[in-house]
Amino acid sequence: MTRGTPASRLLAVCLLAVTLAIAYAAVGSPLRAAYVETMTRIGDQRRAIDQLRGTTARETALATALKSNADGPDGFLVAAATDSSAAALLQSRLQALIEENSAQLVSLEALDGESQGPFRAIRVRAQFATGHDGLQRILHALEDGRPVVFLDNLTVNARTARAFGVERPLDVRVDLTSFRAENE
Repeated sequence: MTRGTPASRLLAVCLLAVTLAIAYAAVGSPLRAAYVETMTRIGDQRRAIDQLRGTTARETALATALKSNADGPDGFLVAAATDSSAAALLQSRLQALIEENSAQLVSLEALDGESQGPFRAIRVRAQFATGHDGLQRILHALEDGRPVVFLDNLTVNARTARAFGVERPLDVRVDLTSFRAENE
């Protein structure tokens, strides 16, 4: 082959194309993959930042609502000056729910309150008998109402086979916890 012939030019162009393809495979393709991965991570981080900002805004709004509603009747805390009056309010609320849902109260006792940060935990232990629907309605009312009530140590026992067909087939024992402001 001589210099400048069409065959040598075609061979040179083919060698150049092969060299460019090898260079792209060795450098360009991994570089492009790294670029795409980096852009994906940046997008994920931006979404995480937006979620964090939204969560922070919701947390601030909830904290403001808690402060403004703590003393009112629609608040999250029991509006009472002492542990005993707060326990009495919690007991009366539970008694009313039990009566509304045709359940039978077996026992109700106030437990000792304790300090938890700026709040006092008010605890009440209750035992009652009810049906399945009544239990569901009572628990839903406690969960949905104000002040906020936490259920601890919930035990539900079905009565024996001899009690089949009774109006209230479930024996329920539960500890209720609510909070009041410490400084009241």
